[in-house]
This record gives sequence, C-alpha cells and structure tokens, in this order.
Amino acid sequence: MKSVKQMVMVLLTAAAVIGAFSGCKSTDGATADRITLKSSANVQTIEHKGTALGVNTLPQWLAEWTDRGIPGVESLADYKGKYCIVADERGTELQQLLTWVNNFNAQQQIGAQIETRVASVFKANESKVPESADSQRKYSNAINTLVSATYTGARKESDWWVHQRIVEKGKPDEIRYTAYVLYSIDRKILDEQIAASIAKIKDGTPELDRLFDEITAQILESGLQW
Repeated sequence: MKSVKQMVMVLLTAAAVIGAFSGCKSTDGATADRITLKSSANVQTIEHKGTALGVNTLPQWLAEWTDRGIPGVESLADYKGKYCIVADERGTELQQLLTWVNNFNAQQQIGAQIETRVASVFKANESKVPESADSQRKYSNAINTLVSATYTGARKESDWWVHQRIVEKGKPDEIRYTAYVLYSIDRKILDEQIAASIAKIKDGTPELDRLFDEITAQILESGLQW
C-alpha cells in the first residue's frame, strides 16, 4: 500500500501539465534555473469505473483527496464527524486490484495511523514520566498496547479504479490499473476506543496515571491526524 497523491494529479488527467515554479534569486542577483514538473509522458485514460455508466467526473471524495489530502475528504458534508482513510494500489490486472479493494485491511491502517499520532504525543510527554525503572518500562510499552488493540467501527464508503496507458518516447508503453478505496470511522467511536485502551494501561500509580489522563485529553482534543 502506498500514497501516491502526486501521481494521481498526473494520472487522472489525459495530459497533465503542471506550471513551472520560478527559481529563487541567488545572492549575486542571478536567477536560478527554473524548475519544471512537466512530464514527458503522455498519459491516456482507457477506461475507469464510471465508463460503463457514462460518468466522466471523479467522485468528490477522490477529487478532494487528490487536491487536499485527507483533510479535504473529511471536510465534505458526508464525512463530517468522521475519520477517513484513503488508500490506493496499482497493478496490471483489474481483478487483482478489485480483490485488493475487497480485502483491504482498514484495521491495520487505523493501527498504523494511531501509532504515528500516539507516538508523537507520548514522545512530547516523556519528560514527565517518573524516573523509576518500572514507570519508564510501562510508558515505553504503552504505545505497543495501543497499536495492537482492536478498533472496530470502520466501514467502506466507496472505491474507484482507472485503467491507463503511459506512453513515453524511448520506453515501452506501460498499461496499468490504479484502484482507490475510502473507509470511514465515526470520530466519537474511535476516540472512545483509544481512551478505553489508554485506561487499561493505568495500574494505580498516581503520577503515571495522571500523565496517561493528560495524554488522553491531548489526543482527544486534537484528534488523530492522518
């Protein structure tokens, strides 16, 4: 699984050309070489999920993800109050990618995002951990407990696929499919599950338990940031 938002900006247009960025001036007043993101490849869309239905526009969630990432998806009215997960995969066979879509492991993805978010919060608070070896060990093990916990409530919202030919001079034509899948989970449901998982870590050590309460409040205040 991989994130390819820059690739999407190219692949979901028949001929993507992105404007060049102006170079910064050097200290001697000369202008640096202009950087261009123009692709030498000709990207041709052969078909997509909407072709048979006469649909020729991207789903709004995919357009938002391409443009603004997850925050863009979560800003849509349909996903207010939800955490959203978008993943994509490429391959040479459509059926292979449809199988990937159907078997997508949202739980694994949620765990990875929780690890990223929770790890940063725990790191920011590690100076507050009591100096005892036992407290240090419990604090270090806490994130593993949170990541390995089971989080339920995620559901598939939508998916999309596109079939394309990439033509570039001097190279064999490349034919590929790209599939995208969207999952969501109610923020309140996931936040409550995270809080419950942190509560299980507490063992009656007053100073450490207060720190876990503080971390819980910090995470729930800002939410998970995909």
